[in-house]
Amino acid sequence: MTTQTTPQLQPVSMQPPRQSFVATFMRWEWMLILLIVVVAIVNSFLSPFFLSVNNLFRTASDFIEMGLMMLPMVFIIITGNIDLAVASNLAMCASFMGWLFNNGVNIWVAAAAALLLGGLAGLLNGFLVAKVRLPALVVTLGTFAFYRGIAYVLLGDQAARGYPSSFTYLGQGKIFGPVPFSLLIFVVLILVFGLVLHKTTFGRYVYAIGNNEEACRYSGVPVARIKMTIFVASGLMAALAGIVMASRFGSTRPDIGLGLELDVITATVLGGVNILGGSGTMVGAILSLVLIGIMRFGMSLVNIQGQVQSVAIGMLLILAILLPNVGRKISGGGLKLNPSTLLTTAIAVVMAVLFGAFFSLSRTPVLVTPTPTSLPPTATPLPAVVLKPTPTPVQIPPTPTPRPSPTPLPTATPVPAGAAAPAASPTPTEPPKPVDDMIEIPAGPFILGSNTTEPNEGPEQKMELPAFEIDRFEVANEDFQMFVDATGYQTEAERSGAKKTWLNYVEGKGNHPVVKVDWNDAVAYCEWLGKRLPTEFEWEKAARGENGNLFPWGNTFDPTKANIKATGIRGTVAVGSFPAGASLYGVEDMAGNVWEWTASPYQGYPTSTYVDSFYSNDLRVTRGGGWFDDEAQIRSNNRSAAALDAANDDLGFRCVR
Repeated sequence: MTTQTTPQLQPVSMQPPRQSFVATFMRWEWMLILLIVVVAIVNSFLSPFFLSVNNLFRTASDFIEMGLMMLPMVFIIITGNIDLAVASNLAMCASFMGWLFNNGVNIWVAAAAALLLGGLAGLLNGFLVAKVRLPALVVTLGTFAFYRGIAYVLLGDQAARGYPSSFTYLGQGKIFGPVPFSLLIFVVLILVFGLVLHKTTFGRYVYAIGNNEEACRYSGVPVARIKMTIFVASGLMAALAGIVMASRFGSTRPDIGLGLELDVITATVLGGVNILGGSGTMVGAILSLVLIGIMRFGMSLVNIQGQVQSVAIGMLLILAILLPNVGRKISGGGLKLNPSTLLTTAIAVVMAVLFGAFFSLSRTPVLVTPTPTSLPPTATPLPAVVLKPTPTPVQIPPTPTPRPSPTPLPTATPVPAGAAAPAASPTPTEPPKPVDDMIEIPAGPFILGSNTTEPNEGPEQKMELPAFEIDRFEVANEDFQMFVDATGYQTEAERSGAKKTWLNYVEGKGNHPVVKVDWNDAVAYCEWLGKRLPTEFEWEKAARGENGNLFPWGNTFDPTKANIKATGIRGTVAVGSFPAGASLYGVEDMAGNVWEWTASPYQGYPTSTYVDSFYSNDLRVTRGGGWFDDEAQIRSNNRSAAALDAANDDLGFRCVR
């Protein structure tokens, strides 16, 4: 008789199976933490300024607006949608607030109205996506242009400014020492959005919609209402970001926040949020924002330009898509050496190697090309005769008003040119010339260069200079127009038939700095007025003062005092728009807006032993940084260089005598 044995049943655990260490570590959040640590270590070796607490908090304030818009973007992308209109919504709401303020409305009432407008703009996006069932990509691409257009209608080419200090504290105020007040607001909102996403039924519905929207509809999930809610939240946060940005800059322009939508989406996807929807965490998104912030800050400290930084971030984003794919294959049942896994892994490794090589090698050309140095050349220096035909300087923006030529005849028609008027008028009334608004820089020593920044900026040394005068502002379009009208001068770009010349940047921008002028054009203008281009030593003294300040206004970086990339304007502004950024002598716009030509060839400083492969008498030093540059480029001791025939949309000049 055969005895059957009954198999003993094993108890079933109600706990989820424990993940292996490899599977846990391959979570993208841990990868981001590792990358943050690595980047921080590398940056601390590359620059002694990286670990400065003040610098880190100051950098954090530059990314608050992007972070505010990123919080609802996490919800939107998890549902499988996208919002390309966030930055345009930001600009529209900030411009609406500025327009109301310019028309006498209380700033806090205007800010509340801007929040309401942002919510309505988000509601429009949500209605078209959720109720009309249009693709989110198409809808927000349309409102991307629509909202930005409204911003331009409201403010045109002007800026709203003069906000009260109680309002600007929102973006500029500090608490607990160096901590930005706006950072506190952001942290509170992180907790709110994070709890809603991960600890509420609403958050679970968001994930469910991203995984299978149709199944959610049949299950009774209010899909349309949830979608509209998150788009309204996106509009409100875009409006809040616009308010914070306007308070941080102290002014509002319709092109504020231009291009930020791609940065927001990049930070979200880099944080591990699946662009197809259904997965992602708030923690990952915040970590990616930190990573992007310290990467950009570190690259700025070592003088890597913004365009190069964008390439590096783009390569990192590709890695962010590849590496989790490899991780899932490793943790989902062991590493299987099939062709797909091998190909993905190989691509990820190649991208990682290229990223590292690019990060290190890109530093050299950027530090070299925009790192000029100089010895004062022969730029037809005139004797220090102080001729001031117009002793009353014009305040910002300098709009010189030509004096009418005296007419000896009492008729209503103007006297023809050549009638006795020229003989009776020896002063520069024919033809009109720009207002002579110059600042005298006294004779004496100043600190040139630095031992702690870039090698071509050293060694730090004291230098004696005689007294000289320098233009208070950069030469404006209307100034250059007077020169052209009086002499018939054509720029090198015009003579060569270039597609874009300085004339393409004049309409509506008479008081903006003239651009698209090369070195010879600048020399010709200055000589017309009996002046010359400054040597780079003169330029640096006028910008830094006798004590060698790091920036014209002092030693602390402040993006509210110059038109630079962090300001978000993305173009020139009227000269004198940032009076708080003037140097100790009162010279304005010596940081940002446009780079400025000097008379000096790009060579090493006196007593310098550093040899730069780009040193050349065929290059001229440019100074000051432009509207698309970062902190490192606008330092007053930063040296850049350009060929004599360079004519860019961020390169202008001023004169001395």
